[in-house]
Amino acid sequence: MRIRAVAVVLREGKLLVMHRRRDGREYVVLPGGGIEEGESVQDAVLRELHEETGLRGRVGALLPVPIESGAPALYLTVQVDGTELELGGPERERSDPENVYRPAWMPLAEVDGRGLVPEGAREAVRCAVERPLSPAAPAAGGTGADRS
Repeated sequence: MRIRAVAVVLREGKLLVMHRRRDGREYVVLPGGGIEEGESVQDAVLRELHEETGLRGRVGALLPVPIESGAPALYLTVQVDGTELELGGPERERSDPENVYRPAWMPLAEVDGRGLVPEGAREAVRCAVERPLSPAAPAAGGTGADRS
């Protein structure tokens, strides 16, 4: 089972989420995905962020969220400069009326009522809101700074 790298992006009182509809169920998740072999968690979170939202960012803190055995994930804060969202990557290819992926900015006040899953994601958002931003360790061969 691959560990997922997940972006927690807060900007102007909003949280970046992926609205999902699959198998008749609607919910929201944070942008992220599996860490590829040889890839650092920092590089993976920036790659997934760009694929799913079109945004580029800078990695901040690794959040102290317990790892869930059924869906192991590492949550990192990411700062982005833009706000214009565009679905790309494999999610765009898989998206259809029965399997919806839609990136969106959600007001923080609405997060609890919108079905953010899993529990680790809700805990990561709480941590990100409560803690000051601090940089994570640099990615291998990089600085954790903006990547193009």
